[in-house]
Amino acid sequence: MRAEPRWPAALLLLAAFRLCAAAEFGPAELMQAFAAVPAAQARFTEVRRSEVLRAPLELRGTLHYQRPDTLERRVLSPYQEFTRIKGDLVTIENPARGQPRTHSLAALPAALALIEGLRATLAGDLAALERHYRVTLEGGREAWTLHLAPRDAAIAGALAGIRLSGSAARVISVQIEESPGDRVTMTLSDHQP
Repeated sequence: MRAEPRWPAALLLLAAFRLCAAAEFGPAELMQAFAAVPAAQARFTEVRRSEVLRAPLELRGTLHYQRPDTLERRVLSPYQEFTRIKGDLVTIENPARGQPRTHSLAALPAALALIEGLRATLAGDLAALERHYRVTLEGGREAWTLHLAPRDAAIAGALAGIRLSGSAARVISVQIEESPGDRVTMTLSDHQP
């Protein structure tokens, strides 16, 4: 009597293992991965599409994140601008405009929600994300998409949602849907710790 091949059983076991591994990766596990990263930097290309622009605006520059709450964005092209967000303050320096400008995020609720969506993700702070957004995650550890939908109706009037995509504790792209239909897409590359 000949033995039956064991391939079907092995394939079923492998499929079950993959399902279990995927089930173990949720928003909490993604945030744990980000919480282990104290600092990160990357190059970005940002494309802004808006009804008020004749053509899409493309910016290039660098981003830097430093735990716990510092986010810096340096635009290098087509103009120069440096934005530093630390705690509740946003400082914008543009050589063409002269004097740096500083604003409190408390006075800008839509900007605060947007920045907290990005900063809380990078910090791995799920509680902060859930204060401002309904959080859903698709995919697995190596290819995920995090959807952030504003909880506050007034914020949702200005910010329809944020979609971050990445791999492990690395954001590869950010799409910001503004209301009523404007969109910013940022692609990140050359990640460094």
